[in-house]
Amino acid sequence: MKHSEYRQLLKTDKSKAQRAVFDEYLNYVYTIAFNRLRSCGSKEDIDECVSDIFTDVFASYEYRPVTNDDIKGFISTVAVRKSAAYYNRLCKNTKNISLDDELTNVFPSMDNITEEAEQNETRRNILKLIESLGEPDSTIIMQKYYYGRNSREISKFVSLSPAMIRVHNSRALKKLRKLLLDNDIFI
Repeated sequence: MKHSEYRQLLKTDKSKAQRAVFDEYLNYVYTIAFNRLRSCGSKEDIDECVSDIFTDVFASYEYRPVTNDDIKGFISTVAVRKSAAYYNRLCKNTKNISLDDELTNVFPSMDNITEEAEQNETRRNILKLIESLGEPDSTIIMQKYYYGRNSREISKFVSLSPAMIRVHNSRALKKLRKLLLDNDIFI
């Protein structure tokens, strides 16, 4: 959605304009918040952060002077800043690692580093294979297995009924299993 489209829709129906922005950018904002908060926040913390991000966007965007026709840049800036603020607030109460008590955990052995690098490479390859499934299959797989959402929740992200999401999920898993075997990836 472009700035001009949002302004035009805002003039006719404010709630419809906000809903259109929310629907279009929810996955994007959720990904930013999730990636920032996954190490210290719960699902509820991430959902609250996403809600606050959209509240800030809606509260300030309509009064923002137009510099270009791109809403996404503004939304990403708000999302990154709000996620960082949540991260700082949530991590402030966590226990700091004591170097005297847990020196071995701070400096892992080379075996762990090598194993972790191999796991990261495998994850990257799996993500590429999931993306190669195309839409809506890749979105369904990511939402179900990465974010832990059920068919009803996923139906909000893709224009399919929960029953069709289950069908797509089953077919996508079969395709993904074949792709994994063809690429010698065993999980």
